[in-house]
Amino acid sequence: MESRKIQKVGISTLTVSLPKQWAETQNLKKGDQVFIVQEGDSLRLLAAEGARKRLEKPVPDYVIDADAITDPGMMERVIVGNYVLGRERIVVKSASRLKSEHLKEIRGVTKRLMGLGIIEETGERALLQCSIEPSKFPIDSLIKRLYSLGKTMLNDAVEALITKDRSLADDAIRREDDADMMYWLIVRLVLSAQQDDSLITKLGMETRLNNAGYRLISKELETVADCAHDIAVSVLELIDRQAEFDWSLLRTLKETADEAASLYGDGLAALITRDLRLANRTVIASHGLEAKLQDFLRLLFKKVEEPQDLLAIKTIVDNLSRITGYSNSISNVAFNRYLERSTSLCKAVAVETT
Repeated sequence: MESRKIQKVGISTLTVSLPKQWAETQNLKKGDQVFIVQEGDSLRLLAAEGARKRLEKPVPDYVIDADAITDPGMMERVIVGNYVLGRERIVVKSASRLKSEHLKEIRGVTKRLMGLGIIEETGERALLQCSIEPSKFPIDSLIKRLYSLGKTMLNDAVEALITKDRSLADDAIRREDDADMMYWLIVRLVLSAQQDDSLITKLGMETRLNNAGYRLISKELETVADCAHDIAVSVLELIDRQAEFDWSLLRTLKETADEAASLYGDGLAALITRDLRLANRTVIASHGLEAKLQDFLRLLFKKVEEPQDLLAIKTIVDNLSRITGYSNSISNVAFNRYLERSTSLCKAVAVETT
């Protein structure tokens, strides 16, 4: 590692000299251009030729052998895997002809992955291309959108139970595809940033350390949406059977669901704002809500006799418990995010050696 002093030229310009050996290997001379690429906390210096090669780097085709895929759902999962790895061109190819079930999966998955579409198709080949400009998708905005989808789904599902409004539960179920789309987009961008440091600042992240946290948070937010979907399905079952319950039971269930939704919001707010006190309060409150949910289950078994109704409400409570657990987990990630910076609470101190 070689150090260089920063020099000031004129009123405001700062300069750093280039290592002579590197300049000679790059055939640089006075007046030549060099290009600076920001990669997280670092800067990469490229000579003109290196920058040109970087810009002109060909985009490879990733070819999927359709004839090797015989299990249902496998084609969809292989395409999703290529998508999240940041691949731009995916070719699905058969030696003879693409099967109708393969085409059905291909068309279905392109509707659920943002930016991915079929641009060419023949009997034996389909070319899928993804056109995503990372700088247009700041990660925090995508995280907030995924959170908002899950919370809206949860609120609609619980409101549907109280009002017996089937359309609200249907709306919650339909939103799951939107949540999946947002999740896979986040994973694609996070994994792309792991391979290309220049994307870190474009996505609004501060350092490479953020990658693992965003991957974990996005998965938990997507799972919250799954939980809300399952709650909505159980609510539809209860509405369709015209199940009747003691109003006090429903009121208690709604209160606990509202508390779970509130904790879910607090956990994410603590993460984004780095509010350590809010994160700590959320962790403590999540333990209290878990105890309330267990008390509600004991009450449920006393007041509901119909087995199918009992199972449906237990499914709702179990999913509320899972959402509470994810609020706890998100809050703990907020601690990690807070501690990435040196603060008055916790800072690095040089150890004096004797």
